[in-house]
Amino acid sequence: MRIYLFLVTFLYCIATQAQPMLAFERDGFIWTAKIDGSKAQKVTEGYIPEISPDGKYIAYNIIDKSANRYLAIIELKSGKVTQLKNIPSANSFNPVWSPDGKTLLFNTFINDNWHLALVNTDGTGFHLIKNTQNEYSPAWAKNGTSFFSHDLDSIYWMDFKGSLIKKWTIHEIIPQGNMSSASRLHISPDGKTLIIDVDMNEAILKNWNEPPPALWTLNLESGKTTRISPKGIPAWSPFWINSEEFIFLTQKINEKTPRLYRGSLKGPSKTPLLKNVQTPSVSS
Repeated sequence: MRIYLFLVTFLYCIATQAQPMLAFERDGFIWTAKIDGSKAQKVTEGYIPEISPDGKYIAYNIIDKSANRYLAIIELKSGKVTQLKNIPSANSFNPVWSPDGKTLLFNTFINDNWHLALVNTDGTGFHLIKNTQNEYSPAWAKNGTSFFSHDLDSIYWMDFKGSLIKKWTIHEIIPQGNMSSASRLHISPDGKTLIIDVDMNEAILKNWNEPPPALWTLNLESGKTTRISPKGIPAWSPFWINSEEFIFLTQKINEKTPRLYRGSLKGPSKTPLLKNVQTPSVSS
């Protein structure tokens, strides 16, 4: 009987720990929620959050009274906030976690140009990455020793010495597609597929004053791209849950704010999770 109770408890703990957690922005505040959208909770004031792989921390942006943008990390259990002060720039944003949760990759403005940089989560080890001038939306590769980014025209796969591993030109892999500095990249947990949002040169939708964004996947080995969101429905800000499922934002004609959905590569069906969401992310 004791063995049975132990196994039940053990399996319950595994199931509980295995549940990913959402982090997102809403009206200038950072929120968390369970992966099904329940238990939404306001955490702190801030922008562009990304939850750590273990779900214990959130890296995000804070903006001071002079409109300077800095990086900060909040520990969810204690509420302790740590501002990363050893970054030689008053304009840094979009922090993304390394697979081991020890380092952040982010955009920073130095010497009149945007660059990509690294910093340890304790604020030490700032490092500007070579050959990343005016590149955006960084995303770690699965191996933790390389990363992806884009410069509006091409997607790059590079190592942290600034050496190019592979390059894909947007117009060649996605005809009629364009990228903005906000276009997001995210690698699947199996390390094989990028999910991206791309602005399409298609009919402007009602109540939508710019090219509609669409979701695409890019197979790293073959270079094949596949559109996974239908025409006529804007979709953006994707983030993998696992190597088949992902979250993303969309907004219907009669809606005033974006809504978060859960989607799958297996089919077109999608599950609504939360209303009024920006920059969502998921823990491992």
